[in-house]
Amino acid sequence: MKRCFRPDLCLLLLILFTVTGRAESADKPAFVPTSYQLYYGSDPQVLKSLREQIRPGQVIVIELRGLKPPQLAEIIKAAHQRQAKVIAYLSIGELGHLEKENFEKYLKQSPHSHPFSEIAFDRNPRFQSSHIDVSYGEWRGFLMKRIKRMYARKIDGLFLDTVDTADLYLNRPEWSIPRRAKSVAAMIHLIRDIKRVAPKKFIMQNRGLNLIGRSVIVGETAQIVVLGLDLEHRHPGNPDGLLWESAFAHSGDWIEAREREMIRIQNNGFTSVFTLGYSDSSVSRKTFFQKSEADGFIPAWASSTTKLHLELTQQPPGK
Repeated sequence: MKRCFRPDLCLLLLILFTVTGRAESADKPAFVPTSYQLYYGSDPQVLKSLREQIRPGQVIVIELRGLKPPQLAEIIKAAHQRQAKVIAYLSIGELGHLEKENFEKYLKQSPHSHPFSEIAFDRNPRFQSSHIDVSYGEWRGFLMKRIKRMYARKIDGLFLDTVDTADLYLNRPEWSIPRRAKSVAAMIHLIRDIKRVAPKKFIMQNRGLNLIGRSVIVGETAQIVVLGLDLEHRHPGNPDGLLWESAFAHSGDWIEAREREMIRIQNNGFTSVFTLGYSDSSVSRKTFFQKSEADGFIPAWASSTTKLHLELTQQPPGK
């Protein structure tokens, strides 16, 4: 390397280089989602189709369990070559039977832990899982440990499922209003804490539409107001994406108000809104895609929520 005999000139060049470097970094466009695929299985042929359908700006939702390291590596490589992101499924409001043993082992590590029967307050017979009260520190610690292991596998973010367990908190008559409010607030804090673990990771929230506004009203006559996620506005801990599962399948004042809210969220651009429709729901495929396009949402279609581990979601016509 040649020495510089003009210190003043060298300093000027250094300043120009630094400013130019920062400008290029600042001008680098942020990731803007344009489509998504969702598949929870590991069938080689389906994974081949998934890789072939990757497009720039796409978010690919997968389930890490069952995927062999080479399979995951192939998906991530194909995604990154096309400026797409790979995010992994994580249930934060329910505990499946496959993870129950691991959580019970985690609880035994501390002699002062609350019992599993207190943290898991109800059952979901459809999926053979337990509903979790996320206000317990043991659950949050267990999740953070899992997230650390998941991020070690080089994924680009997380798909947070079962956020709608918060709906059970809101409507659980056995609990006092303050107890319900505490658990609702804990779910909101948990989502934001997960985002803060690695701010550059892409976080997508599934369901939990009661939490997306500026506030959450807890209780009927005696009420407590909990600050919501307020996805219409920027917050460093808010998710990057929101999935409306079974979109347009129901009607009524509440869901229509949430739809208008999600349109504003999408238009404001801080959180992208995705939709997932099902053949076994009350809305047709054609209507689903038409409404998603009209609202500006990012859609995908599947036959049933029980077959997401068997088949790949379908893209809009012509995509």
